[in-house]
Amino acid sequence: MTMTCLKVFTLLLVSRLAYSDAPQIGAFSFPKELDAGMRASVQCAIIRGNPPFKFSWFKDEHKLTDARGVSIRKFDEFTSNLVIARVEADSNGNYTCQVSNSAGFDQKSAVLLIKGIQFLLRNRLKTKSAVFLSICKVKIANVKNSQQEK
Repeated sequence: MTMTCLKVFTLLLVSRLAYSDAPQIGAFSFPKELDAGMRASVQCAIIRGNPPFKFSWFKDEHKLTDARGVSIRKFDEFTSNLVIARVEADSNGNYTCQVSNSAGFDQKSAVLLIKGIQFLLRNRLKTKSAVFLSICKVKIANVKNSQQEK
């Protein structure tokens, strides 16, 4: 009987360690209506797992630190906030929160796209191309006219 109790206890202990202690992060996302110059903030919250946790933030797979208008703050032992004080074209990207503890890790990502930035860039390129083509046509026309006058 003692051997059976020991097996059951060991089985329960191993199954608890196997899947319940590693962190699990809840989904997060950036607001869809972000314009250049606005502030963006996301929260990485752990919904499962046991502390202590280590939080890390990444943008396009590069580790982020508190710098150049980006702040990372641990709100409590289960939550970390990422704040971008002023979003610009170079703020666009894939942001990832990674959390680890002694039992494992989890990570979730969200894409930040600033409304209108891609459209504006495309329009600027088209406009510059059109202006360049117009200037070339005018110069070519002027050259042809001056050659005809001679």
